Amino acid sequence: MIKAFLIFFILASSLSCKAEPRPPKGPYPWTVAEGVQQIGFISDPLLKEDSGVVASRSVTNLFWTHTDGAKVPFLFAIDRTGKTLAQFYLNGVHLHDWEDIAADNAGNIYVGDIGNNDAGRNELYVLQVKEPSLDADSRSLTPLQKWTLHFPAKPFDCESLFVYADYGYVASKLFDKSKSVLYRFPLAPNTNAIVLEKVCSLPIVSPVTGADISVDGKQVAFVAHSGAYVFDLNGDMKSLSKAPFVHIPFKHQHVEGCTFVPDGLLATSENREVFLFTYKGFKAAR
Repeated sequence: MIKAFLIFFILASSLSCKAEPRPPKGPYPWTVAEGVQQIGFISDPLLKEDSGVVASRSVTNLFWTHTDGAKVPFLFAIDRTGKTLAQFYLNGVHLHDWEDIAADNAGNIYVGDIGNNDAGRNELYVLQVKEPSLDADSRSLTPLQKWTLHFPAKPFDCESLFVYADYGYVASKLFDKSKSVLYRFPLAPNTNAIVLEKVCSLPIVSPVTGADISVDGKQVAFVAHSGAYVFDLNGDMKSLSKAPFVHIPFKHQHVEGCTFVPDGLLATSENREVFLFTYKGFKAAR
């Protein structure tokens, strides 16, 4: 079954290869904006519309990512240049719209099936899997937990996910210069639907497309159409509404995911670019 899906995925990708973005010529890195470098390009044809990224908490220069450009549930391991190192199939998973990926300090990966274009979905899903070893004999994973999320009121689009302490967090993707809103849900096992709880409004009036929290829990990052934002966190997520933050302007409507790295904030785009925000305000303890 896995081979059949993979063959289908490869054929589907090859049929649209003429529309695929191409990596720019020349060595990396190079500056694309003040405080922003392009450091790589995701060349794997299976990673169409790369949509989320998170750094491994146990292996240096290992990142987990996925695509929302095809409805096949694969997780990909890549390095910071965008080179694919391995891929894993998630058993028994029906993919709707994967938009972000997160990690915790216990060796778990969380996949956010949370995209909601045109607010057409009434339920979102978050899956938990154990981070696999790249030399594992099996190339398939079985989810450990699944959370079904309901909206507290009117449905909204959502493309960002991170986990902290006993909660998962998602931020709304809003337009028309509306402030993004941060919501949470408990990570305790639960087979019933959970209503998202509002935490606070964020001082970001650009559509938010990705998020991450530093390993030490002292900073939270978001990427949006207007660039990257990193907030200082004092342990209370509600404080993000008024917390000090650094904003690096970088207008790019296709940046979709971000994750903390020792030298800044790494971000990926639907166009397969890999960026590094190098400003000192993005450097968190690892």
